[in-house]
Formats: sequence, structure tokens, C-alpha cells
Amino acid sequence: MAKSKKRIKGRFFMMILILAGFIALVIFVANALKKTGEIEFGSLGADFEIDAAVIRDEKVVMSEPYEKITFDVVEGEIVNNDQVIAQLYKRGYQDETMVTLLNLQKQIYDYQIQLLGGQLPQELIDLNANIEEVELQIRAVSRGQSKLDMLDLEQTLKDLDNQRVALMQSIVTPDTTLNQLYSDLKSQQNVMSGWKRDIKNTSGTGIVSFYFDGYEQVLSVNKLSTINSALVKNVVKGGNTAKNAESSSEVPLYRIINNTHWFIAFVTSATDPMRLAEGEQYSVLFQNYSDQQYTATARASQVSENAVVNILEFNTDIGKLIGTRTVAATISKSAQGLVVPLSAIQIVSGMPGINMVYGDSVLRVEVDILAQSDNKAVIRAHNASDNLTAGMKYMKP
Repeated sequence: MAKSKKRIKGRFFMMILILAGFIALVIFVANALKKTGEIEFGSLGADFEIDAAVIRDEKVVMSEPYEKITFDVVEGEIVNNDQVIAQLYKRGYQDETMVTLLNLQKQIYDYQIQLLGGQLPQELIDLNANIEEVELQIRAVSRGQSKLDMLDLEQTLKDLDNQRVALMQSIVTPDTTLNQLYSDLKSQQNVMSGWKRDIKNTSGTGIVSFYFDGYEQVLSVNKLSTINSALVKNVVKGGNTAKNAESSSEVPLYRIINNTHWFIAFVTSATDPMRLAEGEQYSVLFQNYSDQQYTATARASQVSENAVVNILEFNTDIGKLIGTRTVAATISKSAQGLVVPLSAIQIVSGMPGINMVYGDSVLRVEVDILAQSDNKAVIRAHNASDNLTAGMKYMKP
């Protein structure tokens, strides 16, 4: 009888141990399940505000330092290859050379009028009236009484003067005195040609600009991969101007801008999961410029330890933004796909990722955030070799 009681006690304790083990296993599994979540399928959308630097697709034409320059085209004009942009006057040039030339031109015109005997054709009368009107407009601009473009007015006056010269040569029969004046003018023009040279555009068709802010060389489409967060922050903070040391051997002359290809760059924190996903399209609204919604494509981000430089590429007319360097914008993005809580995304070395559960193993997978709300994000695997699907488990933090 004593042996039977011992067997019952042994079985009882064994059952207790098995039950305790089962309870422990249940608790372990329950705790493990609490620390994992499943990737869901859904859609999200959100807007975020940024301050950005505008990067134009442009070519900057440099030249040797010069004494003076006169332009044949106006700011914002579309120019073509081989079109004359300006006349450049060498160092040492004196305006007296031009004064002599202008005096000769006036003498020739006065003598041509004399040869006409006071009988002026209507075409000449109309040209003179137009010239006088433009001269009045130029004086008004110089006195601050008009907001017309001075370069535009000067070009108009030059065109009218050339038309009058051609007209007078066609209607006036020269005598000995006039031929001598023509010869003197030719000699003086040869002197002038020794001091000046025509600047022809060799940078292709585009919009011409003569204004510079100092960032043209560093904010270049050819240097997108080298644009860092410090530079973008400095541009945004400094506004539309920059002071760079000018080269003693070359100075900027003009820019040829491709108005249908441009970029913006902005900085986000490396600790923030949200940054642009390469190849994704975003809607952009530029505050204080237009109600137009632009569509842009994200380029590869430049990630450093503390910051991310995000770059958007546009293939549409830049419009009023052609003359600005910094801009405030609202970026919108809606996406459908794999959804996880933002809390599941961890930043390591500037890259967002989630810890995926594969059986008994946990593997970190880097991800791109396509869109996010206050507490969730639509993601995709950053590397094509990583496969993420709805229903897969991830570790909660």
C-alpha cells in the first residue's frame, strides 16, 4: 500500500510540472505575440510644409573682366544659338571713343537732312516720332517716374536708330562731303571694333538672364549628388542673395536657362522617418506664387548622420519661379500599399527600417516611406531584393 501512494504522489507532481510548463509556454507565446504586429494593406495621404532652394537647369557664361557692356537682348527673352547677346568693351576703353562715333553719326544725319532740302518723307517723320517717344520713356525711367524695363527701351531705341540709318542711306544721294563723312565714320567704327567684341550665344536655346545671386556654381544640376544639407540650409536662411568671392580672371556674363527642367531641394531630419522616396511622384503647391499644382518626381536623397537632402525634379514651365532662389511649398502625397505604425519604423544610420520576424529570426529591412499620417505609414522595401507583403510579422518597439 505504501508503494501505491508514492506512485500517486509522483504522478501528481509530474502533472503539476507539465501544467506549469504549459502555462509558462502560453504566457511566453502571449508575450511574444504582444511584441509583434502584422503588415496591413491600406492607403494614406498627408501634406507637409517645407522651405526649399530652387535649382535651375542653366548654363552660366563667363568672360574676362571688362570695362563696359551693352546688351542686344532683354532679361527673360528667349534666345537661340549664335544669336548676339551683347557687346563687350575691353579694359581701358574710354567713352570718348563712343562720343566721337556718335558725333559723326549726328553730323551725317544733319547733312542728310540738309541734302533733302527740308522735304521729309512720311516714313522718316514717323520714325523720328517713335524715337522721340522712346527717348522720353528712357528719361522717365532714369528719373524713377516709370517702371518700364530700361534694357527693353534701349534695345528698342537701337533698333529704331538702325532703321533710320538704313532709310536715310536709301533716300539720300551722297555728294563728296557725305562720302567723306561716311569714310570718317567707317574709320571710327574700326577703332571701336578694336575695343569691343560681339558676344554670341553658344549655350543653346533658352531664356537669358543677366542677374546672379552667387549660388549658380554650387546649386547646379550637374552637382546634385554633392549638394549637402549645410548648403541648402544656408540658401534657405540667406534668401535670394549670396556673396561669393569673384574670380580675378573671369566674371559671370549671362545665364541660359532651360525653363522646363528644374529642381527644388529641402532638408529633413535624419531622425524623421518621412523623406522622399526615389522615383515617386508628389504634388507641390508653391505658396505666394501660384495656385497651380505641380507634379514632381523624387530623386535619390542625400543622407548624412543628422540630415537628409530631399530633391524633387520638375519637367514643366518654371513660370514666376525663374527669378527666385528660395520658396515655401506644400508637398502632398497619397499612396496605397503596405501599412505599418510609425512606431515600428526605426532610424539606423539615417535610414528607416523595420525589424521583420522570420520564424525564430529577426531581420532588419530598410524601407521607403511613401506616405504617412500622424501614426501610420505606407512603406515599401528600400532594396528590391527584400520582399515585404501584407500579413508578414514585424517586431514592435
